[in-house]
Amino acid sequence: MKLNAIIQHKFFKPAVGAGLAILCGLVLWDSPLGERWANASYDYIFRFGARPVTNQVALILMDNDAYAHYRQVREPPSWNRALHAELLKKLADDGCALVILDTFFRAPREPDSDLALAAALRRQRGVVLMAKQTESEHQKPEQKLESVAPLLPEENLLAATGTNWGVAWLDDDLDGIVRRHWPFPSPGPHPSLPWAAATMAGARLSEAPRERWLRYYGERGQWTSLSYHFAMGQATNYFRDKIVFIGSKPESSSPDGEEDEFSTPYTRWTGESMGGVEIQAAAFLNLLNDEWLRRPAGWVEALIFIVAGALSGACLCRLRPLLAIGIAIGASLAVTLATVSWSYGTNYWFPWLVIAGGQVPCALAWAFASGWIRPYKTIPVTEVLAPSRILPDAPDYQVIDPPFGQGAYGRVWLVRNAVGQWQALKAVYQDLFGENTAPFERELRGIEHYKPVSDKHPGLLRVDFVSRKKPEGYFYYVMELGDAQTPGWEENPLTYRPRDLASVRAQAERGRLPAQECVHIALPLAEALDFLHRQDLTHRDIKPQNIVFVNGRPKLADVGLVADVQPSDRESTYVGTPGYMPPLPEPPGTPQADIYGLGMVLYVISTGRDPVLFPELSATLVDASDSADFIRLNAIILKACQPDRAQRYASAAEMVEALRNAKELMSGARSA
Repeated sequence: MKLNAIIQHKFFKPAVGAGLAILCGLVLWDSPLGERWANASYDYIFRFGARPVTNQVALILMDNDAYAHYRQVREPPSWNRALHAELLKKLADDGCALVILDTFFRAPREPDSDLALAAALRRQRGVVLMAKQTESEHQKPEQKLESVAPLLPEENLLAATGTNWGVAWLDDDLDGIVRRHWPFPSPGPHPSLPWAAATMAGARLSEAPRERWLRYYGERGQWTSLSYHFAMGQATNYFRDKIVFIGSKPESSSPDGEEDEFSTPYTRWTGESMGGVEIQAAAFLNLLNDEWLRRPAGWVEALIFIVAGALSGACLCRLRPLLAIGIAIGASLAVTLATVSWSYGTNYWFPWLVIAGGQVPCALAWAFASGWIRPYKTIPVTEVLAPSRILPDAPDYQVIDPPFGQGAYGRVWLVRNAVGQWQALKAVYQDLFGENTAPFERELRGIEHYKPVSDKHPGLLRVDFVSRKKPEGYFYYVMELGDAQTPGWEENPLTYRPRDLASVRAQAERGRLPAQECVHIALPLAEALDFLHRQDLTHRDIKPQNIVFVNGRPKLADVGLVADVQPSDRESTYVGTPGYMPPLPEPPGTPQADIYGLGMVLYVISTGRDPVLFPELSATLVDASDSADFIRLNAIILKACQPDRAQRYASAAEMVEALRNAKELMSGARSA
């Protein structure tokens, strides 16, 4: 009884919730598992905007147009030094403040071009040359030593600059994204190219080693970018008092591992990479303007996670479900906006996704789970087991135990009827709902409404038998069996798992199906919805898990929430699955809500993304081989999932017509 007293204590659920949320935050913060959360937190602060660049900075790029214009090749030796000499003469004549050459002059070439380049370098007000980093190793008895040394530019050219050089090096993380100033911590034993340039530009930099994080200035940077040959043609004094970077631009913007090509936080949503010279320019501006990003001290971050976990875990479990969901969403948004604004206004960033995407959902999950924890009572040994702990009494059906499916309301078994046919049996138990009998009665009414029409349309899962409510407090119904995920399951029925749309999506490449297949699946479902609505019934829980395949045909399943169509002004019971229900304050349980759910299913299976990301798309979808088909399908998705239901499809029949038209256009395009 001591355990029972602990469970009944008013502080039990808040204390456990706080402990779980704190543990979740600390694990995600200080473990390899949480590295992705921290990286994503850093990356997405730039999704909301970037600081403007106040310095006069110009990038002169050796891009594809410049290579073609000057008939140069990318393979080394790639660029005629005489061209660099001509450009540097123009920059000197214009009065350029500082030139940073992110191109490596390693060995002498033609004497005339080298002499011209050296003379042009000496004319600059300020110039910094790029050096490279080399690694070497040497052996001692029982010991192998590694050393790192700079590989400097050609001696005569370096002397022409007053030995101003810096190592141009970028280290990306395991996911290929560059997030920090090289080296870690900086500065290192040798100056980086941005460090040397910032020092020459007058920046006062601390020599104390620190981990410096890059502050990016937009997808393409907020500076002037000029192709090399356009820079040569600019008017006199165009570059006066400007800071100029000269470097190569990768041949392609796709992150395919090309030399001097790197992924950035923006690559997450644009799919495009950035040249090394652009990242070097961002690092230079960080140092020059003291805009590089820092993380708070470890103990500060840990304290924030402890406080956030304690508040979310202790508070959400005390609220009603709808209010808890609303508070959780609001808290996550508030944390996101606060930390992003903090990073924009200060030089600090914080792994905010640990709170918004880890601790708050963990606390919300405990809030729901804790509702099922109830004090137990001692029962006599003669008392029968609860109905939910025994097999349903189903005469004429062989029940294969254990069940293959289980949810909050009941369990689903594989059964064989009197003539040897395989079917599915779902039992719904009242004792699983505790003292609240409303959900149990709602499930029973849903089946009573649904069974008479279940065999009237091929897109509905047929229900063959519904039992009466048993005195023990449960009922069951028998329905047709969905296709299996693996063949040959009849030899071992315990291996049976239904083939639903969620499993089909999970097996697809990148979790997405081709647009034409999506339309092929959605059309019979929309027709089934139209039929259901014309019977004045709504499904109320459309999602991939509730769409099963029978003989290869998709059907609407899990029909326990089917109910009469409610007047729009009547208060409805809030049931369904978050993400597949229209946003508040639109009530659930309406034909319009069903249309929204089917549209969201289409979004999920066609993009491979979760509903919370709607309407975000990946750039790869537009570049895919079926992009034209996807664009047609996306128009249907956007209309079906309009937050304003007045702009949504007026009926499922209207959505059916749109899907049929898309199917015809896609088929016509294929045949053409």
